[in-house]
Amino acid sequence: PIAVRVLRTSLPAKAPAPTYFVSPGGSDSNPGTSAGSPFRTLQRAADVAGPGDVVAVMNGTYTEPRKGSNVLTVKRSGRPGAPLTFTAYPGHRPVLNPRTAWNGISVYGASHIVIKGLEVKGNNAALSLADAERSSSKTDPTYNTNCVSVEKNRESGAFPHHVVITGNLVHDCAGAGISAIEADHVDITGNHVHSNAWFTVYGTSGISVLTPRDTDGGDPRTYKIRITGNRVHDNETKVKWEGCRCYSDGNGIIVDTTKGDPGRGRPAYDGRVLVADNISYDNGGSGIHAYKSHHVDIVHNTAYLNGRSTRVEKPYANVFAHDSTDVRLLNNIAYGRPGQATNSKSRNVDVTYDYNVYFGGKAPETKGPHDIIADPRFLAPGKGPDADFRLAEGSPAIGSGTPFPAVTTDFTGAARKGGAPDRGAYGFGAAAGAAPVKSVVTAGNGVPEPMAGEPSASRKSASGPCRGRGTSGPR
Repeated sequence: PIAVRVLRTSLPAKAPAPTYFVSPGGSDSNPGTSAGSPFRTLQRAADVAGPGDVVAVMNGTYTEPRKGSNVLTVKRSGRPGAPLTFTAYPGHRPVLNPRTAWNGISVYGASHIVIKGLEVKGNNAALSLADAERSSSKTDPTYNTNCVSVEKNRESGAFPHHVVITGNLVHDCAGAGISAIEADHVDITGNHVHSNAWFTVYGTSGISVLTPRDTDGGDPRTYKIRITGNRVHDNETKVKWEGCRCYSDGNGIIVDTTKGDPGRGRPAYDGRVLVADNISYDNGGSGIHAYKSHHVDIVHNTAYLNGRSTRVEKPYANVFAHDSTDVRLLNNIAYGRPGQATNSKSRNVDVTYDYNVYFGGKAPETKGPHDIIADPRFLAPGKGPDADFRLAEGSPAIGSGTPFPAVTTDFTGAARKGGAPDRGAYGFGAAAGAAPVKSVVTAGNGVPEPMAGEPSASRKSASGPCRGRGTSGPR
């Protein structure tokens, strides 16, 4: 049997009271230690806060101090059991509004960081595709702004790790929604991520993990990166990626190049990645996919009418792996566009598709013995922010999945029933509404054993394009 290691995140059992306060009406000359005397800028708080501190962000709009900077750069770290947390003040709805910044929030080589309950709103409404295409500049942040970026500190060489991004609204950034590059122990959970990646030249996506780094050793039996319970839609690249001068990405969720990139000095990542309980729809690229990756589980997700881009040479499938190894795609629902691919077997080795529901689009390129081709019967599907992908009575997804011990709750946080679970992100009878902010502190995060009678993996194939980068700015 596969051994199970027990991991815990940086989140304490109970969130401590705020330590520092920030308000646009405050002053950076204030002590910042009470709601009555807050700092004015997030950066001032970030530059003094440390392990166990909570920075409470009060109502108002926060922008970058100058073009090419960030609204918030987090360089100082927390420590195990005492993370440094940035969160909305109770009852407040602050907005971080990067306009000509590289990032709304940059976790820059820091560790044990929590970003919780904030809104990061980009400047897409003030930009035009014509202007972005005329610019096509790798050095202009105006058209390449990322909402949230977790990245290496290029001055010190420190890699970020133990970063939790949870319960945030992340939207309308010209570049990436949430990206993690060369990072380890990252939880991206319960976020609403939409309308990003429209104008960048960097081939970004809604949520992306690119070339992660093992900061403490890796074990392909232990989850170190989790992308769970997110609602992701309307992300699309409308400008050519500078890497190939072609249209690429704009995916809902991508796990990118965990097998390493030797040409850039980035080694293979030996930890495991879990992508579960997400709803991804109406994105330009894929709904969810693994590209040049290994040790990934994509389970209990719902993907609907992705691959909408008319610019890419070949539309992306809804849920798939490409040029990947040791990937399991189980208990997902993939509802495709007419005439488009639903999954892929291209260049895969030891990749398992099973217990999925496919509908619309072409017949699956590879099909497990328990995969179903049938209408999943959603309650009220659509392309808007309130589209309802809960299961209607009589759905073939109800009670027909396979147990997956690492995923015990659905998109709403409700417990999945014992025995054969429901396929997709929702359990049947789930309450309406968005996913709650989920705690990612769990007793164990090991990988389940292979299923009895698990189908043979798809065979290696030389067909299919090499697509699927997920960068977020100059590197």
